[in-house]
Amino acid sequence: MIQPVQADLFAVIGHPVAHSLSPVMMNAVLGALEIPAVYVALDVDSPEKDLQTLAEAGFRGLSVTIPHKEAALRLATEVDETASAIGAVNTLRLGHGGWEGRNTDWIGAVEALGRETSLRSRRALVIGAGGAARAVAYGLKREGAAVAITNRGRERGERLARAFDCDLVPMEHLGETGRGHRFDIIVQCTSVGLQGAESSLPLPDGLFGPDTVVMDIVYRPSRTPFLQRAIQRGCRVVQGYEMLLHQGIAQLDWWLDGIPGAREEALQVMRNALEKALSHESQH
Repeated sequence: MIQPVQADLFAVIGHPVAHSLSPVMMNAVLGALEIPAVYVALDVDSPEKDLQTLAEAGFRGLSVTIPHKEAALRLATEVDETASAIGAVNTLRLGHGGWEGRNTDWIGAVEALGRETSLRSRRALVIGAGGAARAVAYGLKREGAAVAITNRGRERGERLARAFDCDLVPMEHLGETGRGHRFDIIVQCTSVGLQGAESSLPLPDGLFGPDTVVMDIVYRPSRTPFLQRAIQRGCRVVQGYEMLLHQGIAQLDWWLDGIPGAREEALQVMRNALEKALSHESQH
């Protein structure tokens, strides 16, 4: 059996995963905290087999990204109630009995948004109905927001709305006056922003206002067409990498049984690393 002896091993697993900036922020903070550990990106196409291999190789913790979050929930020997409710695991920690699972995506969303606005009693719109939308909707509901779901596919949108007792607003009705569709918070949870500058969602301009807090969970590019539109309408914008940042430090906190030193300083190290990487990309 091969075991690491000089440093702990952590990784983000997905398929594909080469685009992930998690190694950038995680290695930056591990270095700043003087923790002997390495965090890498691993392309995994068979989690059923590969999770066992990673355990045998001595990996201590894993971030799980698309498309393996549901498989991670199924394969974990133990999961917390939030992961069960959301239906996905994005964080694994090796325990005595195997991989233990949690979901920190919802933490990332509420921390990122909560630094910009109060969430309790706010009216929030979640765009999308996939795993990320489930995590965001769960987090917002948990924090006391009134949540509505909109999605291009009505059936998936209805399932998510029922799962967390949210309203469902068909996308074509968002701009209609007299229906009370005014939102304090809007979170874009689809992959549309990844599809290039020409991609967009059929959303009315009236959806955006100067008091609206808007976040896109896509962080590459850092200003998606959705965020650019929100900025033009005078909205208060939360960058997608803020969610990545806050879910990441929650992962690290669980893996290490606590962040040594000041948490805010660790967060700033991670934020600086992400901003530097994204700035470098935008110049090329």
